[in-house]
Amino acid sequence: MNRAELEAGLDRWGGDLSAWPPAAAQAARALIGRDDDARRLWRAAARIDDHLAASRAHSAPGHLAGRISAGLDTAPRRGDALETAIGWLTGNRWRPAVLGALLTLAGYLAGVLAVEPVDAVLADEVATLAFTDLYGEVDDAQ
Repeated sequence: MNRAELEAGLDRWGGDLSAWPPAAAQAARALIGRDDDARRLWRAAARIDDHLAASRAHSAPGHLAGRISAGLDTAPRRGDALETAIGWLTGNRWRPAVLGALLTLAGYLAGVLAVEPVDAVLADEVATLAFTDLYGEVDDAQ
């Protein structure tokens, strides 16, 4: 095992060598025994593990844990689709959706009805300008 493999193992399994696969743990112990840099890496990983273990020991205060548990008990449950649809239609939540749909329809109709029909000659001139490389080519062709 080299130092890079040790570092990868520490990242994967932590600083507690008893949690490592036996062959990898044996190779890591041998490397730690003969290499000072490897020993420093292992000690740093062990310190990180100790800090993580200490942080797991803290729990939420009793009043906060009670509030969380009470909130879970009173949280709304998801019903089936029919109950959800009936609840939506009988409540006030449909009004903004209908208002949004009506405004969208009004905008669409205003856009369609406000546009004047395009003059056929103007459309031909615009198409001619759009599909020629240079404006002068049209005059040259006539």
